Amino acid sequence: MTEIFDWLKSVQKPAARRKDKRTKKVKPQTSTRRYTYEARSQPPVMVRGSLDGVPLRTRRVGKTKARRRYDFTLNVPGAEMRLPALPMISIGPRLISGVLVVALAIAAYFLWTAPTFQVQAAKIAGLQRLSSNDVSTVLDISGQPIFTLSAHELERKLQEAFPEFSSVSVKIGFPQDVQVTVVERQPILTWRQADRTILVDANGVAFPQRDPAELGPALTVEASGPPTAVDDSIQEVDPQSEAQANAKFMPVDMVSAILSMSAFVPQNTPLIYDSEHGLGWKDTQGWDVYFGDIKDIDMKLRV
Repeated sequence: MTEIFDWLKSVQKPAARRKDKRTKKVKPQTSTRRYTYEARSQPPVMVRGSLDGVPLRTRRVGKTKARRRYDFTLNVPGAEMRLPALPMISIGPRLISGVLVVALAIAAYFLWTAPTFQVQAAKIAGLQRLSSNDVSTVLDISGQPIFTLSAHELERKLQEAFPEFSSVSVKIGFPQDVQVTVVERQPILTWRQADRTILVDANGVAFPQRDPAELGPALTVEASGPPTAVDDSIQEVDPQSEAQANAKFMPVDMVSAILSMSAFVPQNTPLIYDSEHGLGWKDTQGWDVYFGDIKDIDMKLRV
């Protein structure tokens, strides 16, 4: 009996195996293709709080400005009109400073270009031998803004251009007022040297004879050379500027000597001057009379 059972078991084992093969799940066939995948970048990481004790800056979201909306009802029932919404403008220090800068720029441009503040012509007083056109040409201020002028600079220009002015005063006033007051020197003698005519005042300051037709002083000196050098120690009147100092032509003592000699000169007899022989005159008989230097000129004249 045992052999029969063993034989039956051996006969049934292949069937069981076939049964197992039928019930076994079939795996899907895998493809042999290879796919390449791009490496994805890591997503951004947001960290809150602080990193190693250092606080992180947080981004502040600005407040959105509220907008006002206006609705207007029309005469038609159920109809209304809606206007575009406008942002509410807040007035801050930046807006105020910007308005001030623009206003100042406009004011500066207006002051620079407005005819109200542009000088038309200067008012000149005290002229005797010169004309106002001569002085205005040297000033050259027509059409210039009043706040660009300097009274000191204008005085310096006039003193350099006109040595015949003993004093110059310039006053500037708004909106376009320029007043010039001058004092002219009074010539007391005429110095003629090498076809050059120079007028000299009592302080020994020389200035040109601008108008040839003008009649100068009757006292005339015919010179063959320049007068003696001016010694600063004997100047009685201090000049107002360097230009007037350069215009010093002869010492005051020489002017006094010429005036004293003119009282002894025969009528219609010109005075003469020579660098070697000094002052003198031409005698009516054709002689040249010289008195040497100006030292002790009064005593020499009496002798």
